[in-house]
This record gives sequence, structure tokens and C-alpha cells, in this order.
Amino acid sequence: MHADIWQMPLKNPPQLVQAGRAVHGRRARKEVFHLPELWCLHLYNFHGRLAIDEREFEVRPGWVGVTPPNARIVFHYEGESWHGFAHFRLPTRGDLVPMPVLQDLGGSYGRLAKALDEAAGWLPSMPCRSSVRLWEILWQLVTQPFLEKTPKRQLHPALSHAVREIEVHLAEAQSIPALARGAEISHNHLTRLFKAEFGLTAEGYIRQRRIERAQHLLVHTTMAIKSIAAEVGLPDLHFFNKTIRAATGQSPRHYRARHATASGAGR
Repeated sequence: MHADIWQMPLKNPPQLVQAGRAVHGRRARKEVFHLPELWCLHLYNFHGRLAIDEREFEVRPGWVGVTPPNARIVFHYEGESWHGFAHFRLPTRGDLVPMPVLQDLGGSYGRLAKALDEAAGWLPSMPCRSSVRLWEILWQLVTQPFLEKTPKRQLHPALSHAVREIEVHLAEAQSIPALARGAEISHNHLTRLFKAEFGLTAEGYIRQRRIERAQHLLVHTTMAIKSIAAEVGLPDLHFFNKTIRAATGQSPRHYRARHATASGAGR
């Protein structure tokens, strides 16, 4: 466990804004992020370096890292690098608890990675449940007791499985027949479940989630637009620009300029 710690207000649950898995280092070995309002949790599966406001840390597979809002975060990759992530808000008041900047999860990595995947999968339809799952993860990281509150609403198990797979593999090509096979139902049945729950086909749901994540990254990060396009599974930059313009009426660059916070995210 690294000696550096943050003081986090964890008395009340966080508000999870985005979560999933991200792949970096394909085009650039260095990336800079600045999220003025959001804390970040990362589950690392790569070797690299991390600088937080010019303090440097080593990153290793199986480690977890937490970064605070308003920090300048610089990642140095050694090649293609993926991590699980959660971007979230915390209340500004409340009792503070010490949270390590980095820690080696050891044998707990797989369990916490699964929990983060669950939070990502629940976020579109059950945001309160996903935030509660994240709250549990954070408390586990500071080794404090936590009692999970389970919401009443449940998705159909097959739909829940498909949504989770879509969220954690959003940067990759998505096959609806493969999703249906993984959920152990037919393609048509899966389509009916998506229409009943979200009013969209599975393809439409994937497209919507890609647009929503792209909007989040445009507003809350300084990632290059071509990197965001790859991150949300739309690596063809021309098609990505066309998709964002169709959804928002603006190009990605203009959307970022209009919606990014005044403190500098997205510049």
C-alpha cells in the first residue's frame, strides 16, 4: 500500500457518472486528464506511470488508484493499456476517511473488478444501485464495514447480462448474436427485452451508450477527440463526427467548447 492518502467524505453515497473499461496507449504514450468535479477510481491492468499534480507514482497490474477532482492527471503508458474506471461525485461535507492513492489489491483484485463491472452495467437503468455498488467498493478500500442496500427494481437476468457486457466492452465491436448467446437466449428474445426496457433495439442501445460516453469524455476530460472516438467504439473519425453531430447538432469540438466547464476540462 502506498503511503500517500486522500481524505474522502464517504459518509454519504457517491453519484456515479460514468464507469466501464478503457483502453489507452494505442496512439499516444502520454495522456493528460482534468476532471474538475469528479473523483476517479481506476483498477489497473498495465505497467506504467501516473503523475497527479506533478507527484509521480508507479502503476502495476492488480493495483487500484484513486484521484481527486481538480487534479492534473498524466498517464505514461508502455503500450496498449486497459483499466476499469469509475468517475463519480462525492458530497463536499461529511466525515473524512483516509483513502490510499494507490494500493496493491492482491487476491482481491478479481472480486473488486467484478464489482466495478456490475456498477458499470447497472448505471444506465439503475443509477442508484450502481452508485451503491461503488460506495461499497470505496469502503472496502478503506477497510471499513459497509451494509449494502439492494434496490427493489431488477432487470431480466439475460438483459442484465447483455447490458453489462455492452458497458464493459463498449470500446470493442459488439455482436448482438454473441450477446444473445452469452445471455443464453435467442437474438429475437434479446431484442424484445431491450425494446420493452429501453424502447430501443440492442443496436440502438449500444449506439446511445456510445454517444453518452463520448459526451461525458468530451466534457469532463482532455482526451483527444480521436482517442475518444476509439474509446467509445467508433474509431472512424469521420463517422464519429457524423454520429455526434446527428445526436447533438454540433461537431465534437463545438460540443466540447460549449459544454466543458469553465475551469478547463476539455481544453
